Amino acid sequence: MGQHEKTTIGTAWIVGGAGIGWLVSGALSGLMLAHQIRLPTQFTRMLFPETISMRTWQLAQPWPILLSLFSVLAVMALTLLLLRGAGMRAGRPPLGFLATWMSIVLAGFATATLSSLGYAVASWPPARLAWLLDGIQPALLAAGYWGIVWGWLPALAGILAMKSEKRLAGPKSVRRPVDGMPLLIAGLLAVILVVTIPAAYTYTEETVTPQAAPPPPATPSPTPYGWPDRSDAFQPAKDNWCAGEEVSISWHEPEGATGHRGMGFDLTNTGTRPCVLESYPDIAFNNAEGWAIEVLVVHGGSFMTDDPGVSIITLPPGKSARAYLGWNAMAAAGDVRTGTMLVAPYSGTLRHSSQVDLDIIDGGAVSVTAWEPVLEPAGSNKSTRPKP
Repeated sequence: MGQHEKTTIGTAWIVGGAGIGWLVSGALSGLMLAHQIRLPTQFTRMLFPETISMRTWQLAQPWPILLSLFSVLAVMALTLLLLRGAGMRAGRPPLGFLATWMSIVLAGFATATLSSLGYAVASWPPARLAWLLDGIQPALLAAGYWGIVWGWLPALAGILAMKSEKRLAGPKSVRRPVDGMPLLIAGLLAVILVVTIPAAYTYTEETVTPQAAPPPPATPSPTPYGWPDRSDAFQPAKDNWCAGEEVSISWHEPEGATGHRGMGFDLTNTGTRPCVLESYPDIAFNNAEGWAIEVLVVHGGSFMTDDPGVSIITLPPGKSARAYLGWNAMAAAGDVRTGTMLVAPYSGTLRHSSQVDLDIIDGGAVSVTAWEPVLEPAGSNKSTRPKP
């Protein structure tokens, strides 16, 4: 096999391996976080970096599949472009392992930059200007980290495929004209990736826009049955945990941006002794008619919220902690919206309830963050998304 064929096969290993690694890492990260596979969030993101943003999987079909495909193709095209730019062409000696590895790292970083630009365009105008760049830094860090942790595998496979045991003497290679095809393909995919993300958001917004519900039949309704004031899922309390009887709960106004929703709620120690929080809140929902509804509650952050994770928080009397509720806008046509939200410090203790008006319906899904300390007086205005 000549050097020309070896270089072609090695390049295919590098480009194809980079694309497959990018897709596998993003898909497994989204699967583990969305389905609460019993691994810590930090460990999941360390093992499988979020190369494909969680926001992608929250869009209406078929956009998650299409955007994932465009993202993979962009990584592959940019990897090929960088390899060609660094001098890897058929008939030439292969690049060194480190140069090839760095090409994959830079290709992933560039793809994350393009995706972040698309999400920034899709979110324009933002509800708050400071939110516009919130998701860009984590995306770039995840892409760079992926290239360092996993990018060496396709680089090593490609270099080994191109390695020649004995180089045969032959005529000097003729300088070939620069092939502009990789640049054209990479540029086209970059434009597609940036443009299709706003289109996906627009499609999702139109799909989930609530339609006018038909008037209910004029028949008497039975007495509604809501969730009990204590969860059946009992969580053993540790020493000095804040019981529901010695706290108060207050709710913020919900906020929204590009089809996403978020709302904070505060817990204040109304007892006479310090108490401890070390859990996620226990939450439940009744609809506007008073009936209990089934809503999937996921522990973690969302597009509008960041989860700090569970930590030990000691609340002196009068001090407060805060948690955040995040969800996507739900198509509520024919369904009754949430009218009451119930919150307890942890599962098994007394729940507090308040009337709310949220587009959360039976069968929906929400995310809730762990309790975190409130650094300003309880009840003061603060944006739904906490600052990192």
